[in-house]
Amino acid sequence: MEDMPLTKWLEAELKNPDGKRLIIRKTTVAYAAAELLQKAITIAPLSANKISLDNFVVRTKKWHHRPSSAADIFGVDMISEKLSLTIIDPSDLGRSSSRDAEEDAGRNLVVSISSCLPRSSDSGFEQIKESTICHLFGILLYQIYSNLDPFLENKLEGNELTLLDHGGVKTEKGGLRLTYSTLRELGSPPNICMLVQNFAEGNLPSPRNTYFSLKEGSDDLHLLLRQPNKLLFTSNAPEDGHLRLRLQKNKLYGRDHEVSLISDAFSTVCVGESVALFVGGFSGSGKTSLVESVMASVNASGGYVLAQKFDQLSRGGPLLELISAFDRLCVLIQSRTSPQDLQIIVDRLTETFGGDLSLLRRLLPKVDVLVPPSTKFGQQIPGQDGTRMNLQSVCFILQHFIRAVSSKSHPVMIFLDDLQWSNSMTLKVIQHILGASNCLFVGSYRSNEVSPNHAVFRLMKELEASKQCSVQKLILDGVKCEDLNTLVSDALCLFPRVTRGLSSIIHEKTEGSK
Repeated sequence: MEDMPLTKWLEAELKNPDGKRLIIRKTTVAYAAAELLQKAITIAPLSANKISLDNFVVRTKKWHHRPSSAADIFGVDMISEKLSLTIIDPSDLGRSSSRDAEEDAGRNLVVSISSCLPRSSDSGFEQIKESTICHLFGILLYQIYSNLDPFLENKLEGNELTLLDHGGVKTEKGGLRLTYSTLRELGSPPNICMLVQNFAEGNLPSPRNTYFSLKEGSDDLHLLLRQPNKLLFTSNAPEDGHLRLRLQKNKLYGRDHEVSLISDAFSTVCVGESVALFVGGFSGSGKTSLVESVMASVNASGGYVLAQKFDQLSRGGPLLELISAFDRLCVLIQSRTSPQDLQIIVDRLTETFGGDLSLLRRLLPKVDVLVPPSTKFGQQIPGQDGTRMNLQSVCFILQHFIRAVSSKSHPVMIFLDDLQWSNSMTLKVIQHILGASNCLFVGSYRSNEVSPNHAVFRLMKELEASKQCSVQKLILDGVKCEDLNTLVSDALCLFPRVTRGLSSIIHEKTEGSK
């Protein structure tokens, strides 16, 4: 390990520039400096000369003419306050075996700060305002990212770029915007330019998006390290006059609690119980996306997902659509089940329906993919298909079918979407299934499109009264403004604090609907 004054470290970095990783390393040092300054304020009043390059030392791995990485930085020290920041666990948010892909992974830095000095209250001078500290830290950041000192016209050793002729970051026209432009010309990412500008703007009469606390700025620096793809290396610059929105597919906002409830319900099924979960909400509140978000974990846990969306204009009606979904389930089970487990299912089916499975096949024609070729079905009776069976027969067959195929190790999750288009016969089948087998039933409905006497509410009451299974209810309200702001921030690739005003306007107009 090698201790290098920050100025010398910057000079060494210039000799081996390597694009994205250079930005990550500098941001790591900048974040460490912000954390140290926050700690220093609690120990003794800060003077302006302590917020400078000369007051910091970088502890780094020795490297000899090879590209270094952010992981090579072990910590940063603050000389005047005898503070030492150590990076304890630079845990990757994404795994990569390639150093070239390091900048894509993201780093959630865990740091520890130790001090060799006692807390002091007698320093001989008063603490400067935090807005001034932020302003001076903005100058420090400018030096780190540009390797140029805004108070000098000469250049650092090894830097081929000379400083623009101005007298420091003092006024909007006299230097601040020139500083911002210089960073852009040096190829710094837009959010780095904005961050430096917002720190340095603290001394302006009417600042915009200015940092007034080191904590807020430090959080943004950490966010750059945690989400480099979003905030550092993704451009949302207009293309053909249109701004590109970086919407993240399959990401839910503000639904962590609801996702946890569904996951817990599935865990309950895995120990041999049945659970019925009803999800209500207005159209566009994210009901379908919420349930779909847990399907991957259900599949990964060995479960089978049966999903069916009801439609107002369905030709066959809700009951036939449900039967068709169970028929598809046969193919899904066959594709994901070992021959040994398939044989166990067949044994259960034959035990229930007898050696002749023709009754089951009449309702679910694709059940034959589950059984070996040696198993013979009885001859189909002309005209006796699933549509001619009475409701009691359908309930019996599907109930015992689920009992045979759903188990603790391979539970079935039944998701019926838009229950407002279902009917009493369809939900009666579900009630029978839940009464005699272990599975997870999730039903979503538009709460503004069902009357109090709709069949879905009758099903809830009957299940609760019979205590056949655990019944849970979720009502999705609109997304909270803070969660909506996270979505807007992701889409625009900007800091959440910058998009907060826009998000407030959107939230007010949409009332949180997705």
